[in-house]
Amino acid sequence: MPSYFPEEASLLLDQSLRSCGSRVQLIAQISRRSSLHALSTLMEGWCDSTECAVSVTMCDLTRLALLLMCACACGDCRRMRRSIRTRPVQHHLNSVSTPHHKHGNPLFKKMDETKTHQVKSDHLLRVDDHDFTMRPAFAGPAVPVGVDVQVESLDSISEVDMDFTMTLYLRHYWKDERLSFSSKTNKSMTFDGRLVKKIWVPDVFFVHSKRSFIHDTTTENVMIRVYPDGKVLYSLRVTVTSACNMDFSRFPLDTQTCTLELESYAYTDEDLMLYWKSGDESLSTDDKISLSQFLIQEFHTTSRLAFYSSTGWYNRLYINFTLRRHIFFFLLQTYFPATLMVMLSWVSFWIDRRAVPARVSLGITTVLTMSTIITGVNASMPRVSYIKAVDIYLWVSFVFVFLSVLEYAAVNYLTTHAPCACDASHTRTVMLNGACSNPDSNGLAGFTQTTGVEDKQERMLVHLSLEGIMHADVCFLFCSCFLSGALQLHAQIIQTASQISTLLMRSPDFTKAPVTKSQQLLKLDDHDFTMRPDFGGPAIPVGVDVQLESLDTISEVDMDFTMTLYLRHYWKDTRLSFPSKRNQSMTFDGRLLKKIWVPDIFFVHSKRSFIHDTTTENLMLRVYPDGKVLYSLRVTVTAMCNMDLSHFPMDTQTCSLEIESYAYTDDDLMLYWKRGNKSLQTDEKISLSQFLIQEFHTTSKLAFYSSTGWYNRLYINFTLRRHIFFFLLQTYFPATLMVMLSWVSFWIDRRAVPARVPLGITTVLTMSTIITGVNASMPRVSYIKAVDIYLWVSFVFVFLSVIEYAAVNYLSTLQERKERTQRSKLPCTCGMVHPEQMMYSSSYSDMDMMTTGNYGMSEQNGDKQEQFLMHLVLDNDQGPSSSSLYVDTHAIDKYSRVFFPGANVDVDSSYIKTIVMQD
Repeated sequence: MPSYFPEEASLLLDQSLRSCGSRVQLIAQISRRSSLHALSTLMEGWCDSTECAVSVTMCDLTRLALLLMCACACGDCRRMRRSIRTRPVQHHLNSVSTPHHKHGNPLFKKMDETKTHQVKSDHLLRVDDHDFTMRPAFAGPAVPVGVDVQVESLDSISEVDMDFTMTLYLRHYWKDERLSFSSKTNKSMTFDGRLVKKIWVPDVFFVHSKRSFIHDTTTENVMIRVYPDGKVLYSLRVTVTSACNMDFSRFPLDTQTCTLELESYAYTDEDLMLYWKSGDESLSTDDKISLSQFLIQEFHTTSRLAFYSSTGWYNRLYINFTLRRHIFFFLLQTYFPATLMVMLSWVSFWIDRRAVPARVSLGITTVLTMSTIITGVNASMPRVSYIKAVDIYLWVSFVFVFLSVLEYAAVNYLTTHAPCACDASHTRTVMLNGACSNPDSNGLAGFTQTTGVEDKQERMLVHLSLEGIMHADVCFLFCSCFLSGALQLHAQIIQTASQISTLLMRSPDFTKAPVTKSQQLLKLDDHDFTMRPDFGGPAIPVGVDVQLESLDTISEVDMDFTMTLYLRHYWKDTRLSFPSKRNQSMTFDGRLLKKIWVPDIFFVHSKRSFIHDTTTENLMLRVYPDGKVLYSLRVTVTAMCNMDLSHFPMDTQTCSLEIESYAYTDDDLMLYWKRGNKSLQTDEKISLSQFLIQEFHTTSKLAFYSSTGWYNRLYINFTLRRHIFFFLLQTYFPATLMVMLSWVSFWIDRRAVPARVPLGITTVLTMSTIITGVNASMPRVSYIKAVDIYLWVSFVFVFLSVIEYAAVNYLSTLQERKERTQRSKLPCTCGMVHPEQMMYSSSYSDMDMMTTGNYGMSEQNGDKQEQFLMHLVLDNDQGPSSSSLYVDTHAIDKYSRVFFPGANVDVDSSYIKTIVMQD
């Protein structure tokens, strides 16, 4: 076996040399040399080395072994070199004690023949021989980078933040001939993520993403696979949260379409052509993907070109998916309870009209329950400026419930002023024959207690007098049923179809100048880049322009805003100039930034900020032959915004993002807007659910620090006007309804204490809940807001309605005591029942005075009877007289029915004139 003997000899020599501490490269040098003289020279140097402790005899024996090896391998040297590079070294395993099977066979795992063997990946891929801060085929045509995606999970959809969170496997395919290596089997080699930092990879990022990260448990979920011809597969597992502009006008019968956008950050379409590797089949999804609230209808891919005025055209890839919301949850938790509350309010129509406490309590309970349902639904929704489908149904249901309360107020009022269900004879006869019903002993309702012909007469008269009211109840019930059913069929599901954009083709890029290594080209080792350009000379001008990608949040509680933007710097550094025939730029990735000088820009008054780093750091460096530099980065910053909420929610806020150099004063660095007001550009999709973005503009001024000096400061100013519709629907309208509901008390009989008191207390508590809910989402400011004025004035109106009834009840009690005193003085007359007997046998009684009143007799006839009794007493004591002690306490309710609505209208008009019209 002469062909294997040289290999065995070289391995034996390798072991001997390592045991003596010799040079590690000796075997590689021997394998590359075929000259016997060279081998002898190497061995002499090895034996003479002080690092080796082998004796002279050992050196002679080793030299003899080498001569024999070279003699055997002299005719097959080329084959030996290939064998050493490609053949697995199995003899290393024989030199180590290996475990054996119980039957004597060694437990060797079969060698993987799909991978090629190399001691170090850096040597195999020749990483140190190339500059991987530059793209493959630099200065040539655009490098094609194919992409495919496997969606692992769709984690969440947030209506409040209008975004979605997705976890996916993102794979890139490209060819980099600098990574090619020789291989017999033409199979790939797989490396872990540490190699990614040493080679060039596409700088793909997610447009409009709010946050993203590469999973790193248990190690970074990154894989790179290199093929012998230089083809590369780069895969990573990413979770990304991205914006999704949703339309809730049909909520919860809505269908939403969201998009995840991928793009190269630094390389235009002239340098990098990003495309879907397998067309529509480039996107695959996991079988287990599901959402509790949505049905995932469709996933598909599109692509188009995106233009930035400052940097050029870029290929952009889209992952589009359509979600249809499940309706069952909302049917069960929203529509069904709301429908039940409307139907429950109809129960009031079947309860006796004289059971005031029962009907009023039922009405206000349904009103409060509807308010709770509406509040619960809107707590999980953004503050949009338009009405949603669920709002239509809930507020119409609320109106029906509210109208049922008003309906009973009208019924009670008309019943109180209807003719008495007694004989139409003289009032004295009415009092003596006791045909009118006595109040129920518990004071909750005055049900008829007469029998026989009198009972039939009462029912007949009540039927005749209240015929119109009964017809109103039936019509109201019918209309409620009809409109409630119509509203359930109101919303229709409309599926939105995405238009697929075609990929525009552009001419290839011939604008780049080729060079081998950026460090040699830019002469990085010849200069000290810890110092600014023109150090010791005049201030270096640094131009700035900004493209605003998204305005993520506005927080009134924290008084700040969050913004994502592309921040670009322009300056000239002659130390970076390089020769070029075409006078065109060169684009590098972010690793070169650590070796050169860049402006130290920071955000004044920022609370937190970060540079996006998925899939790589979102940085770009472009250098021109004359030394001009363009440095761009993608940043998300949260900055302070001092808001004036005195006119909330009709307010307009102006916020600013301030940019400044941290170390260099205006003597060293002159910061300015590169193109004036045109230096600030905004994305088309920028929108806020609660605000209308009115204006963006730029300013600049000098800022002074007593300890360090003057600095140039740039400002990005924007004005936001709050949408009023949400607060009209969720705050002003409920407050107004509570005030109107408190007025219902004025139309209920003043003697119905258990009905009027709970009505007043309930409206007061509801107003307190509305005020608390509004202030829970606001900062604790030391001044009054516009919404506070309206809510507290409404609260005062509701509170005064309770005080009004307290006054009415107190005066009524005083009057009734005086009347009872006067009745006790009535003389006994022939043909007239004793006053006490008349009191207990007629419509009035002691129990009646202290509880809810006589609902079987009208208010008007009762007043006439009181006047008649008082006249009898006065005539008996003082003779005929025209004076009367009767006081009409019901007049307070009558005046309140006019005064309260009128005063509220005046206050609302003044509020609109002073606050709304002023804004």
